Amino acid sequence: MTLALNRILLWVLMDLERREVSACVAIQAGKARRLLHVERGQLVASESNLKTERIGDMLVSEGLLDPVLLEPVAAEAARRKTLLGEQLVTDGLLSREDLAAAVDRQVVFRLGGALSMRGVVTVDAPGTAPAAVQVPLTVAVATAFRSWVPLAAIESELMASAEEDEEPMPVDESAAAFGLLELGPAELRLAKKLAKGARLNELLESGAPREPVLRLVGALRAVGLWR
Repeated sequence: MTLALNRILLWVLMDLERREVSACVAIQAGKARRLLHVERGQLVASESNLKTERIGDMLVSEGLLDPVLLEPVAAEAARRKTLLGEQLVTDGLLSREDLAAAVDRQVVFRLGGALSMRGVVTVDAPGTAPAAVQVPLTVAVATAFRSWVPLAAIESELMASAEEDEEPMPVDESAAAFGLLELGPAELRLAKKLAKGARLNELLESGAPREPVLRLVGALRAVGLWR
């Protein structure tokens, strides 16, 4: 099945940030369900019923936790009625700083999955999930595109837009949202070309690595800084 961006979810998130609204956004596709908790236009927490998006499974996949230890640590956390991450810190298997960084990645990883999830989007009153992060939605969405949204979904969206005859909207490097993205040197070089009116095809034909180009352009398009 071809991956595609969930444009409705993207529009909802950008609208929530623009209006600085608090809400719980749910995305349901069959049995798969993700929840995004937004507080005054900022992403503060996420939930998912997908096993691969649990903190323990993510740490194992990243090579930060021995898979042999996952089950006994999870059992001990359940016995003590604490979170797995907290148990990992208690057992000395993860530092407090590494746990915080892992939770940051988990929240944005779930956002990336939600953005490419063909499902029903519903917006409800704010939930009760404790805040894990505090990131403006523009930054969270752009980060998800630059790291976690499946490349196939980004490419499909951009290739469709590249077929349009409209002149590209140059990136406004002075925009407040642009300054929040904290782009690396290579990304800034690409952004400067976009600011001068370069088209996507021109960047792809310039010899720059394909994936970084698609991810950056996809991110800038998603948050309204390029079209």
